[in-house]
Amino acid sequence: MKYSCDLVQDLYPLYEEGDLSPSVKEKVEEHLSECENCRTVYTSGEGFASSGLSDMEPAVPQSLDERIRLTMKLRRMKFFLVIISSILLLILANHYQNQRQGVVSAYHQVHRGAEDLVYLVQSAPEASVEELNFLKEVAFAGLNEGVEELTQSLNWLEEQKRKDFNMYLEQQSLYTTLDNLNLRKSDGRWDNTDQQVFALLIQLAEEYWQVVEEDYDKFNHGYSSYFETVDIEGLSKPLEEINKLTYTYNRFHQLPDEVKQLNETELKQRIGSIFNLDSTNIHLEKNDNYSYRFTSKNKNVSGEVDAFSGYPLRIDDSGSVKLKGKLLDVDDAKEKATSMINRIYGKDKNFNVEYLGVNVNISSNNDAKFYSFGFMPMFDSLPVYAFSDGSFTMHFDARSGEFKMMRSVKEIPLKPDTKVDITEKISPEQGLNTLTEKVQIEDGKLAEKRQYEYIDTFVIYSSTSGGMVPVHAYGLSDKDHTWRYINTVSGKEELLYNEH
Repeated sequence: MKYSCDLVQDLYPLYEEGDLSPSVKEKVEEHLSECENCRTVYTSGEGFASSGLSDMEPAVPQSLDERIRLTMKLRRMKFFLVIISSILLLILANHYQNQRQGVVSAYHQVHRGAEDLVYLVQSAPEASVEELNFLKEVAFAGLNEGVEELTQSLNWLEEQKRKDFNMYLEQQSLYTTLDNLNLRKSDGRWDNTDQQVFALLIQLAEEYWQVVEEDYDKFNHGYSSYFETVDIEGLSKPLEEINKLTYTYNRFHQLPDEVKQLNETELKQRIGSIFNLDSTNIHLEKNDNYSYRFTSKNKNVSGEVDAFSGYPLRIDDSGSVKLKGKLLDVDDAKEKATSMINRIYGKDKNFNVEYLGVNVNISSNNDAKFYSFGFMPMFDSLPVYAFSDGSFTMHFDARSGEFKMMRSVKEIPLKPDTKVDITEKISPEQGLNTLTEKVQIEDGKLAEKRQYEYIDTFVIYSSTSGGMVPVHAYGLSDKDHTWRYINTVSGKEELLYNEH
């Protein structure tokens, strides 16, 4: 079949570029050899469109070779892909630019916070209570809000690296440490541990400031800053060391390398002894620097265990619950609770166990019944203060008597070797006089003077002493957030331990 002039005109561009199959190319050349008009256009190089020989829109006949049709479609697709790719690249470039501008903006706050941190730590021991509180408020924005803004502006690669590092400071833990350094300095309890912690905090704060300073400078050089990356590891390491230091100082009044954690074998044995389980069937997974999550292969038991004491922070038994039948006598269930407490903490520890009721602070379906018990350690006649939100709690299936759940208060980190001297050398009246003198100095020229009243005497876990101490509590009201504590033995003020 011979090709018409119209068809040759359609094929002319592909013929010029050598994109025709051999059979089609042969037909085009055959037509050019026979048609003088088409041959003239071809040899002159004008092209059919400019010669006036074609007034019609190009069309691709159905009989055209499939390779020709595919080539024309691919050309159209390439054109659209180029346009779409260009738009996407423009969007990505604009997003990346906004991210880098966010980093620059955040670093203004982070830089100021790093400077404030150095000054805050340096000033802590000698500042007045009012000055120290003011400095903590000033440092808050850069240490918290600035870092939050910075992390939201990280690019993908920086985000991936951040998963292995902590860029946040445990501010409550740091501020508690600074309060304790200030308190111990003012009342003459400053010792070698205080001095070492103070020196290390200054060193780590200055290291953090130096890293921030370097990053701050490299992100303030115009458009070249867009090619810089945030030093995730450099920013995180000093903060991680500060977090470890303040944790062990507040909890134990010791440095991190002076406190030994139980190894995993010891932790498994502790957990196994509670449930009469083979310790090799217990699986541990690191939860944070100070605790592990645990599960058991052969029993529906899981929970969290403290890495220093080996005492569980929580236990959950997900086994079946008896939904029908008579409820056990409460006293019988209480004996089971006492037995469980002895297995967890040892028979030499004294706990006050109190029945709280049925399904107290525990969610369940309507048919499940749980006896709830609160329990707190006792030191002779003095209980440990349980905070406003309750005490340690334990729950048992009210029909079968099986253990189901246990929760502890992290702010009371019990130790296996805890001993407390409860000899009262300071009376409640003497303690109030000591506190009143301090408050009068703190209030200074304020028009309204605070008036504390005696609340009660009990044992607290003190971050100032790093352990259990007997105290007289004094408050502006019956709300415990207003309370202050005077050690009944030393007459010194103690701060209530708060893990975060």
